[in-house]
Amino acid sequence: MNREEKNKISRESILLASLKEFGEKDYSTASINNICKNNNISKGKLFHYYKNKDEVFLLCIEKLFIDLSSYLEEHFQLTQSNIEENLRGFVQKRFEFFKEYPHYEQIFLTVTFNPPKHLLYEIDTLRQPVKKINRHFWSKILNMLDLKTNIILEDTIEVIIGFGKYLHMKMQHENLLSVDETACMIEKYTKEYVNMVNMLLYGIVK
Repeated sequence: MNREEKNKISRESILLASLKEFGEKDYSTASINNICKNNNISKGKLFHYYKNKDEVFLLCIEKLFIDLSSYLEEHFQLTQSNIEENLRGFVQKRFEFFKEYPHYEQIFLTVTFNPPKHLLYEIDTLRQPVKKINRHFWSKILNMLDLKTNIILEDTIEVIIGFGKYLHMKMQHENLLSVDETACMIEKYTKEYVNMVNMLLYGIVK
């Protein structure tokens, strides 16, 4: 086995161990000590590849967003139903992803509703694969509608995605993070998101 193959195996073992640690604990309680101790990985080996806890955590986030976006791209199909049903279907596919890959759920909740403040820029950068899927979803939705001639599609998509960012910040403030509240949180998020989109598309004046 050459050096490149050994490095690949070592990085993969660290990634799997880190996904397990951050998949069971939030950022503040997870630790490099646990990653090493519980998975028979020496600290010297881990620090040979990664500088600190932040770098390992960002590695897990990158893997999460790449795998989530690939799953949604492969498994979600838009229907001819209304916006709310399509959005619920889109969210449901995320539920299915986390059921199939449960170690990602805690990581997703952490980065979405309670991210480490000093890593906000890096997390937002790593979110690009999911952002691309979201934009593609809303582009398809809007192309099903008879929009006014002066409407610019990309601008409208940015406004709708901005609603999602607003809701993320709102729920970060409310700090709805307990396991028992997860389903309620997602339902609340979906309902509020749909209401905002409906107001944008159909207005609030009779």
